[in-house]
Amino acid sequence: MLKTNFLHVFITILVISVYPWLETLAFDIQLKITLALIFLLGIPHGAIDHILLKKKQQSSKAQIRFYVFYLGLIALYVVAWILFPYFSLVIFFLISFYHFGQSQFSDVNIDERSLSKKLLYLLWGGSIISGLFYHHYNKLIEFFLETPHFDQTATVITPTSLYNFFIVSSVGTIFLMAFILLRMSKSKKRFLSEVGVFFLLHLAFFTIPPLLAFALYFAVWHSLKVLYEEYQYLGMKRKKFNLNHFIRQLLPFTSISVVGVLLLLLAFSYYDFAISPFFLTIIFLSVLTLPHSVVMDSWYQKLQKK
Repeated sequence: MLKTNFLHVFITILVISVYPWLETLAFDIQLKITLALIFLLGIPHGAIDHILLKKKQQSSKAQIRFYVFYLGLIALYVVAWILFPYFSLVIFFLISFYHFGQSQFSDVNIDERSLSKKLLYLLWGGSIISGLFYHHYNKLIEFFLETPHFDQTATVITPTSLYNFFIVSSVGTIFLMAFILLRMSKSKKRFLSEVGVFFLLHLAFFTIPPLLAFALYFAVWHSLKVLYEEYQYLGMKRKKFNLNHFIRQLLPFTSISVVGVLLLLLAFSYYDFAISPFFLTIIFLSVLTLPHSVVMDSWYQKLQKK
């Protein structure tokens, strides 16, 4: 269904080419750029979760159950972050590994329940995230240490353990891409394309400052890609559907999420938690990612059955 988007590649190469200039940007500016991309593309790509799984004749009770489930997961995860920060961080990493990998390979014509496909999701996402951390270990560890709840992170995530995980997940990703794309899907072109994307992303992580590297991947490669999938899906389901209709559907829950950010800021400010802006961003993204990833997993399975 999806092929490598040359716009993504062009933007990435362009950003890599100006990386010396990006290094000169103050941290506050980098954070503002990152947050702007998250609000413009990151949040909207999950703003129609309630529509993707909606049936033609869905009862009001079913809709209420969906919202209770969705908002309940968000509330539960916020509580988990307060009570069990390290556990919540591990869960966020694992969910992100799988979710990022699934969005990259969901269109591969292999059963979504396949163990090899699920393992590819985890390893690809694991390599992407661990690569970002490995290339900017010292800077990212500083972000963790700014928050007292994570002041032991450097003893848990050491350079050696991170390097080992990065190498294992990267080698495993290449092996599984070869197994699934070459042997099972018989798609040499897709394999070469994915290998190119894989190395291009890691080159971007190696050269670009960590916040901007994350913003590039999360907003451009992940969120924009999913938005395009959603737009195509709704365009096939509805008559006279265009970009204006799509944007209007994205706005309500994007706006609610923005309000949610403000409430999260007030909550952590009220309880006087010493949490850095970086980590507050991580928590905000994680509480939205949990229910969103569940919905997207169901949606991708639904698409495959058609």
